[in-house]
This record gives sequence, structure tokens and C-alpha cells, in this order.
Amino acid sequence: MSLHDIDKHNIKVTLQTKIKHGSETETYELVTFGTKMYKGSDLYLQYTEENEAGKTQTTIKHKTNDTILLRNGAIKMRQLFRFQEATNGHYESIYGRLGLLTTTKKIHHQWDEQKKEGKLVLHYTLHMQGSEPGQYEMTISYKEEA
Repeated sequence: MSLHDIDKHNIKVTLQTKIKHGSETETYELVTFGTKMYKGSDLYLQYTEENEAGKTQTTIKHKTNDTILLRNGAIKMRQLFRFQEATNGHYESIYGRLGLLTTTKKIHHQWDEQKKEGKLVLHYTLHMQGSEPGQYEMTISYKEEA
């Protein structure tokens, strides 16, 4: 069974990222459109991000105990988030490739069948090439389009 055989739903995606470095907090928000599907009990969210570097296709695969974030295009990234574990990943752009290390503090997914909307929340500490760690909170809210 391929992903093309799975029941896909068009979704509106709101991606909000909060980054805390010491006493400073930065917040980023992106609104885009994509698809939601299940393969077995695994949730897949796919959407396109666009910025000055170009387009990046993002795929999120969420299982009960872990989530994988994959980006391909202007930015290439692979990061596994597993609750209370440190996991390695990488981030690649036109400037080169960076090693990532995340320690996941929270993975929470909720789905409201009546409203046809869901939310995936990841809280994690990110170390990038030995830099000062940042505290990240990524919230991916999505709603099925009629």
C-alpha cells in the first residue's frame, strides 16, 4: 500500500514556533496549505514552506512515541523527536550542513473529529553544532478544508 492509496484530506496548516534563548523569546508563524493522511495508525502531514531561499516540502510523520520532521527542497532537514531522549539530526542549506541534537520534553497530539481539526505540539531543546542550546516549542495546528 502506497501513500497514494490512502485517504487524503486537504488541510490548512498554521505552524507556530517559539524559541527561547536565555531571557529572549522569538516567535514565528507560517500559514500554508497541505494534506493529512494516515497509514495504519501513523499520521502524515505534508505542506510547502516558502521563503527567500525557495520552496521546501515538509513531511511530518507522527507515531505514538515519536515524530519525524523531514524537509526537502531549498532546506533539507531530518530530525527525530522521541520523548525524553536525545536524538541526532541534520539541517542543510546553501550555507552547508549542520548537525542537530534535540532532547524532546513533550510530544502531544490531539484530534477533534467534530471540528475536523488537530494540533501537534513538540517541546524540545536544540543544540546546533555546539551552539548555546535553545528551548523550542513548535505547534502545528491543522484543519480539514471542506
